[in-house]
Amino acid sequence: MLIYIRNDKGSTPKGETEKMKISLTNRKLGAKIPSLNLPALITCREDVPCRKGCYACKGNYTYKNVKKSLEENLKDYQDNPERFFEEIITYLKDDDIIFKRFRWFSSGDIVDYRFFKGIVKVAQAVKETRFLLYTKKFDIVNSYVALGHEIPENLQIVFSGWDKNFKIHNPYNFPETYVEFKDKTKNHSKIETSILCHNDCKECKACWYIRKGQSIKFIAH
Repeated sequence: MLIYIRNDKGSTPKGETEKMKISLTNRKLGAKIPSLNLPALITCREDVPCRKGCYACKGNYTYKNVKKSLEENLKDYQDNPERFFEEIITYLKDDDIIFKRFRWFSSGDIVDYRFFKGIVKVAQAVKETRFLLYTKKFDIVNSYVALGHEIPENLQIVFSGWDKNFKIHNPYNFPETYVEFKDKTKNHSKIETSILCHNDCKECKACWYIRKGQSIKFIAH
């Protein structure tokens, strides 16, 4: 189910507007964890090894209405970045529903530095919600911290790895993820001590509270 954020200060009921879409249906996340998604590949790093066979280019992501919603989210940001994040804040601060968790990107990644500043702004404005961000745009996050900015406590950033050949630049020791392959020669050494993802955020929630220096592993499929 896609929830359409109101662009007109609330006069249009949710579900009947025309722009940004928040997903409230995700088999892994559950129906009570909304997520904001963007088109994969064009928002991702060009050198990431997961481009080939990307899960966000298969299945439901190939449906016309889903592809259109992701493209419109990106365009909405590009057209008016400030409004884009203000709409998310307004949605999450709705008095009727208080979401305990919010996921950035089941599909896509941080567009640019300004987008990441917007992610931080949302976390600062909605302290009742815990935010989860997986990213391979390490340099954007590192640059933000290097300038002396602090990451809000309710924004959980996890640097997303792949195999042993994909280097994670992580001078600030953010939590990491890795993929465990059947071909064990491809696996990063941290696989042995990583927490296994069971593909059920409703029950586990380890990613939301993993500490610096720890890592999560996903089974390749």
